[in-house]
Amino acid sequence: MNISTIGTNLAANQAVSGKTLPPQSIGKVVEVAEQSQAQRTVDMRQVSLNEINALIKSGVDGLLDVVPYIPISTSNPFAAPDAGDLKVDYLGQIEGMIDFQKSRHEDTTFLEKVLNNVKRIDGMALPPKLDVMA
Repeated sequence: MNISTIGTNLAANQAVSGKTLPPQSIGKVVEVAEQSQAQRTVDMRQVSLNEINALIKSGVDGLLDVVPYIPISTSNPFAAPDAGDLKVDYLGQIEGMIDFQKSRHEDTTFLEKVLNNVKRIDGMALPPKLDVMA
């Protein structure tokens, strides 16, 4: 095996000095700043446990009356994402529980109260991230 020609192909195409600056992208920085300052709202059909936790910490009550369920099939044990970032259909889960209890001719008044409370919260502005280091 002849490796004498390998070194000749690895030469740099263009000489670069350490004094060049990257191109300016001020517009992108402004867009990111505007997006981070824009208020996010809660979509209870696509909500994560971290968002629910932020709402609870901000003083919203009634969110733990029915605990959201994260199906095992949605989490990938090999990728190991944070379970708090997985999105669930919280409203759909409560509606499914009501339908199931109605099919068994059971009382659904508690679940209907929880559903009305969650619908009230749906579309609410998410609080800004809490500073836990302060």
